[in-house]
Amino acid sequence: MLLMHIRDCVERLLERTNAERARFDASRLVQDALIRNLQTLVESSWRLSNDLLGY
Repeated sequence: MLLMHIRDCVERLLERTNAERARFDASRLVQDALIRNLQTLVESSWRLSNDLLGY
């Protein structure tokens, strides 16, 4: 489940920018959306690490 959530965040990051730095730089809305998705991705990866380690 967490891996799917991480994958979805990465897909959203790519969709919002089409992997173009200029699009990121040009829009505060895109920046906020990407930062939020990165936060979600990091939080999910921390949980995934704990699940894998058995914590």
